[in-house]
Amino acid sequence: MIVTDRRTLWTVVVALVAAGFFLRSAISLHSYSGQNRPPMYGDFEAQRHWQEVTVNLPVADWYRNTSDNDLQYWGLDYPPLTAYHSYLVGSWARLFHNESFVALHASRGISTQDHKQFMRNTVFLVDALLYVPAILYATHTVRKRLATVNGPQIDWLVPAMAVLFPGQILIDNGHFQYNNVSLALCALAVGAILNKRTLSGAVLFCLALNYKQMELYHALPFFFYLLGNCFEEPHVPGGGLRWLLSGTRNLVRLGTIVLVTFAILWLPWLGSLASVGQLVHRIFPVARGVFEDKVSNVWCVVNVVVKLRNFPNTTMAAVCLVCTLLAVLPSGLHLLVHRTTSHRSFLYSLAVTALGFFLFSFQVHEKSILLAALPVTLLLPLEPLAAWWFLQLATFSMLPLLHKDGLTLGYIGSTLIILTLPRIARAFAPSRKLKPSSFYDVLDLRAFVPPGVSGHWMGAALVGLFYLSLLGQVVLMGAFLYLPSPVHLPFLYPLAISAYSCGHFVLFYVYFNYRQFCGTGCS
Repeated sequence: MIVTDRRTLWTVVVALVAAGFFLRSAISLHSYSGQNRPPMYGDFEAQRHWQEVTVNLPVADWYRNTSDNDLQYWGLDYPPLTAYHSYLVGSWARLFHNESFVALHASRGISTQDHKQFMRNTVFLVDALLYVPAILYATHTVRKRLATVNGPQIDWLVPAMAVLFPGQILIDNGHFQYNNVSLALCALAVGAILNKRTLSGAVLFCLALNYKQMELYHALPFFFYLLGNCFEEPHVPGGGLRWLLSGTRNLVRLGTIVLVTFAILWLPWLGSLASVGQLVHRIFPVARGVFEDKVSNVWCVVNVVVKLRNFPNTTMAAVCLVCTLLAVLPSGLHLLVHRTTSHRSFLYSLAVTALGFFLFSFQVHEKSILLAALPVTLLLPLEPLAAWWFLQLATFSMLPLLHKDGLTLGYIGSTLIILTLPRIARAFAPSRKLKPSSFYDVLDLRAFVPPGVSGHWMGAALVGLFYLSLLGQVVLMGAFLYLPSPVHLPFLYPLAISAYSCGHFVLFYVYFNYRQFCGTGCS
């Protein structure tokens, strides 16, 4: 079957979306975070408990420790938009399903099949109404505005990888979270920016940031792009003073819209400085430590040699802040200064900055790699091979967490699906040159390398390194699943997976920096 016309392409996209929802449904049949594991039960219970709190307590008590809201038991620690979402889902449960799902105190640890199905459906609904349309819209916008790798095989491959990315499916539909909300809002914001609807993009990103504070991973590129956009017009009649006044007016209008958006969302707490302070304290808890579990970032690897958790949290927070800024500011400043390639630089800066935050910032979770995966997903039309490799590696980096949640088979199955996509995509290419005619042709992925790189030694190196990387993942996964850890090194294999993944992420960070700074003239 050859994708040669728009109607056929849209038929394929619809089939892919259906396949994406089928995969999400299959993953949702697995266990979830903390299932049958008292006393805290895991992230599934955290999301349910926030529904219980928001529908039973006054808004003023959502973030406060009270007799009915023990903050030590999954206290609400995300921004207001998450709380409002929890309230809507909890109200839906109470009014149209079963009040026992959110009964105050009595519902803790509920694990009935009806409740599991209800919770799974709420994630599926967000995927259907928000996340999948947003990610398809954003990747389509990137292809339309900026794509440098074209052809029917790319037309097919980009939506396939975006919809079937295992990391998001396994975490939201398996482990259980609502990352799909903030990621979708951010993707819509990027799409709006690329379509030159900057004010709409600013509002959408404010909504994303007010759903999950981890959207700070994407904040600096938005800040630098929007700041530069305010002063974009160099030929304002009247000279430099008029240009400055025009840019200042744009900046004031943008700042007002951002402040109004925040004010509306934070309105219930703005009447008291103490309430605002408590909300900020809950959103940014310094006491938790520099990282959690075996996360694939620099600090977890360094901790093998230097026990970072022996240092005061405030000291480590300051060190992380400095290191993160050093890692991300060059990309942001490049975006601010180089206006002629701003859209392209904006996408690369999003990937670089999110990776910089993941590698060096304070309080990083394994699941935070999804924040770097979003801009890399949007880079699929520009970097099919590198983005596909990154997405596959991002999922692998979470293997210890997924295994703990009983999602190992789901991980293997969904990973095998995404690994076959480029091979299948080649069958859709009308050019005989791209059709596999030998075993070597099947393995050759240079058709998915950007033109500026494919004719360079870097193109062949990327393909070779991809297969070497994949071999290492298979070896580490086999050891993790089947070889007992040494008694004196009980976390050897999870740590090896984290270090292996971290090494990859550092190299991706360097590569995306190179691609941003070198521009379209890479050769």
